[in-house]
Amino acid sequence: MTTRTSPARPTPADSKPRSNLVLLGAIAAVIVAALVAFVVVMVTGDDDSTAMTAFDTTTASVSGNALQPSPAEGTDPAVGQTAPVITGKGRDGASLTAPESGRPTVLLFLAHWCPHCQAEVPVVRDWVDAGNLPDDVDLIGVATAMSTDRPNYPPSAWLDREKWDVPTIADATGVAAKSYGLSAFPFWVAIDESGKVVERRTGELSPAEISSLVALVR
Repeated sequence: MTTRTSPARPTPADSKPRSNLVLLGAIAAVIVAALVAFVVVMVTGDDDSTAMTAFDTTTASVSGNALQPSPAEGTDPAVGQTAPVITGKGRDGASLTAPESGRPTVLLFLAHWCPHCQAEVPVVRDWVDAGNLPDDVDLIGVATAMSTDRPNYPPSAWLDREKWDVPTIADATGVAAKSYGLSAFPFWVAIDESGKVVERRTGELSPAEISSLVALVR
C-alpha cells in the first residue's frame, strides 16, 4: 500500500519574504509612476500652472480714435493726439481702464510668444520692485496677440511664473493693440495727464530708458 505525502504548506517563515517582495514591488511601481509624471510635467509643462483662465480669452474694448501705425523712423504722427481709452479685465477679473483721466500713463503691450517680451518682463518687474515707478504715474500692461497655436501660451500662466504684479489688461483679439498702431513688440506708449500721446517706442528698454520714458509724462 502506497502512502501519499501531502504537499508541504508554507510556514509563516516562508510567507514573510514573499509578502515583503510584494510590498517592495508596489513601492517601486509608485516611485516609477511618480517619476514618469514628473518628467511629463517638466517636458510638456502640463500641470495646473499652465491652465487657461478667463483672462486668456477676454476681449478689451476701446473708445476714441485709433492712432496711425507707429513708423519705423521719422516723426511719429501720433504724438500730440488723444490716446484711445482701453477698458478690459485684469488678471484678477477686476475692471481696468487705461489711461485714467488725469493720470500720466505708460502702456506696455506684450505678447506671450515674443522672446523680446519674455526678456523685458523681468526687467520691468525688477525696475518696479526697486521702487522706481512714481506714485503719480500709472504703468499698465496690455497682454495681446494671444494665440493657442503659439509658444508660451497661456499668457496668464507666463505672467504668474514671472511674478508680474503690474496691472495688465487682457486684449485677446488685439483690438487695443490695433487702436494704438502697434508695429512691433514690446510696444511702449507714454501718455500725459491730458490724455495726449507723448511718445511711442518699440523693443526692449533698459531700466534707465524706462525711467526716461516715465519722466516724459510727468
